Amino acid sequence: MMLGRKAALLVLVAMAALIAAPTMTSLPTGIDSQGDSGCTCHGDSSTATTIVVDGLPENFTAGQSYDFTLTVVNDGMTLWQDGDAEAGWNGRSGGFRVIVSEGTVTGDSTLTQEMKGGLTHTTAGNKMRSWNLTWSAPGDDSKVVEFTLLGNAVNGGDGFNGDQWNSISTSIPGINADAVTASAPPLRILMTAVLLSVALMALSVMYIFYSRNPEGFSLATFWDYLKGWLTTTDHKGIGLLYFAYGFFFFLVGGLLAMLFRIQLMFPENDFLEYAEYNSFFTLHGTTMIFLAAMPMIAGFGNYIVPLQIGAQDLAFPRINALGFWFIAFSCILIFTGVFTGEAADITWVMYPPYSSLTGDSIYANSPGTVSFIAGIVMLGASSTLSGINFIATIFVMRAPGVTWMKMPLFTWSFLISMFMLYLSLPALIVGVLFLYLDHTIGTAFFAINAGDPILFQHLFWFFGHPEVYVVIVPAFGIVSEVLATSARRSIFGYKSMVYAMAGIGILGFVVWGHHMLTSGMDPTLRVVMMATTMLVAIPTGIKIFNWLATLWGGALVFKTHTLWALGFVVTFTLGGISGMFFPVVGLDMHFHDTYFVVAHFHYVLIGGTIFGLFAGLYYWYPKAFGRKLSERLGVIHFLISFISYNAAFWPMHVVGTMGMPRRTHTYTVESGYAALNYSISVASFIFGLAQLILVWNLIYSSKKGEKIGEDPWGGWSLEWTTASPPPTPSFAEIPTQGDDNEHEEKGWLTRMASRLWSLGMKKEVRH
Repeated sequence: MMLGRKAALLVLVAMAALIAAPTMTSLPTGIDSQGDSGCTCHGDSSTATTIVVDGLPENFTAGQSYDFTLTVVNDGMTLWQDGDAEAGWNGRSGGFRVIVSEGTVTGDSTLTQEMKGGLTHTTAGNKMRSWNLTWSAPGDDSKVVEFTLLGNAVNGGDGFNGDQWNSISTSIPGINADAVTASAPPLRILMTAVLLSVALMALSVMYIFYSRNPEGFSLATFWDYLKGWLTTTDHKGIGLLYFAYGFFFFLVGGLLAMLFRIQLMFPENDFLEYAEYNSFFTLHGTTMIFLAAMPMIAGFGNYIVPLQIGAQDLAFPRINALGFWFIAFSCILIFTGVFTGEAADITWVMYPPYSSLTGDSIYANSPGTVSFIAGIVMLGASSTLSGINFIATIFVMRAPGVTWMKMPLFTWSFLISMFMLYLSLPALIVGVLFLYLDHTIGTAFFAINAGDPILFQHLFWFFGHPEVYVVIVPAFGIVSEVLATSARRSIFGYKSMVYAMAGIGILGFVVWGHHMLTSGMDPTLRVVMMATTMLVAIPTGIKIFNWLATLWGGALVFKTHTLWALGFVVTFTLGGISGMFFPVVGLDMHFHDTYFVVAHFHYVLIGGTIFGLFAGLYYWYPKAFGRKLSERLGVIHFLISFISYNAAFWPMHVVGTMGMPRRTHTYTVESGYAALNYSISVASFIFGLAQLILVWNLIYSSKKGEKIGEDPWGGWSLEWTTASPPPTPSFAEIPTQGDDNEHEEKGWLTRMASRLWSLGMKKEVRH
């Protein structure tokens, strides 16, 4: 019995010894294979320790030997007893381990030793922090060799306490090996989520088709149904494809934003690496502008404009379909670098020299960047085709009675938008094509020594600022339609609204320089750009005044689309006011490239464009599907979105005035940005999740929404005279638009304005 107790006691002691023993043998005698994953007995890795390798080649030749130095740097470490041997310092300074997938690494036998598949230090080598080593390359130079290097800065006392280690990994390809691709797992995770979403959307479409006729369902009938959508040239079908495409990428862009808001949620966060963060916000900006906002606007234009002017379709239906498929396939080029771990990180503005081969970006010459630029060119081709089509349609296919000054304001806004796009786009396409040629055939249009990088900024912003109006002016038209219908009256100052939108379209081409006030442009040009930018406030103010006057003189009916339109007026006005800071050079010097710019930009594009599009979605959804969206879900969607949106973007003005730069990967605790960034991130997550309410509303209402007739809101334009949803062609006979306002008595203000106008008119001379 006593013997059994002793045996049990020995077993417990042995188990305790195993538990207490370190996970590897490091000490001064070296680090064995159990330390391949890190010097874990010293705690977690520390960024205070840096491993410097000098002498390894970028590419190796078969059988060649390369001498290199491995150095462990930690200038902040205090040696035990200040390095005094008499006080107890044991003389130990550092240790290392090198693991290589091919070839062999050797060193001075007194200082280094091979131990279980890797090279490490000896007891003598433990008394230094720099070692001279030799790597003998393998005999096959078509391989890629992987290096893992661990280094430990030792303080020379107190056991493992106080030591700080770190590790690095690198790849060296042979001269005949394929190029090494950068690894970016978070990007691949993102793409996995996106592809999963696409698969779920496809399954949802299949289920909807199945639920219509379960007995007659087959893959053949489903393919026929799907083929009808993929080959349609009807403006309504293409409009729905545009909107579905844009809304999908709106969610993708939001997901990208939430990922880098996680990164900025805490100071000195390492959720994303620097290159990954750059790729995320590059894809976010490009996705939101070119793949989300513009396609959704094109969706409304395709579906609504022909209905409003009484046309049976667009002027060139097949070109219309071609334009959609150009933009559909451009996303493959833009996102293709994600699959190889080389997503473009040159920002959506693509400034050289950062985006050129002479820039500092390690991805500047990657296939992902080249494909990204090619995708932008394809987007330009799509927009050119759309611009031609809409301009031709509105000019020559208006129904009788749809004269220029009786045309719905949404159609006017779309015409102005397409003119701006068509006139500004060549500058972007030329600039991007030159950049593409710099990448592919070695031209030097934007090289620092031979070309002109600033030229690209002029070309981009000559397109870029009109592009802001390209996506916001159609929202003006939507809000004008919604507020007039909700107020039960025609829009106040119809002609002044038309002239104001046209004025913005003209001024938009002479204000691009305010994006470049810090670039060293000529002072005279800078003054001109300041003045023209401030002039934009005049037509903008006219529109806001007319919207308020429309509400003042009407009997407002609150529906979900009304709430979104009113939210648009508030947020766009705030964004416009913040925009007036940038033409002032003294203020722009401080605000340029800070989060103040980010706040302004999002107040205009999210609070402006997206809020306007949401108003249009709730307003015209019944026309497209014959059912209303749920008002209850719509109000919840609006309230959560409006509150969280302002909670997310208004504080960005504050961190911008504090000096936080935009496009920053992280920030320090001492900067003072932490509290505001935390609240911004939380509000951003709420805003992003709120959009799932809209997704559910779209799905739910397609089956269970309230059925409606031709005109559920009391609208006056021609789209409300056809069935909901409209047939194909939309009108069996071309309609004639009347004007109820012709028979109304003019008010005193209108009569006074008419008299004043007549004073300048020449009286007819009778003979």
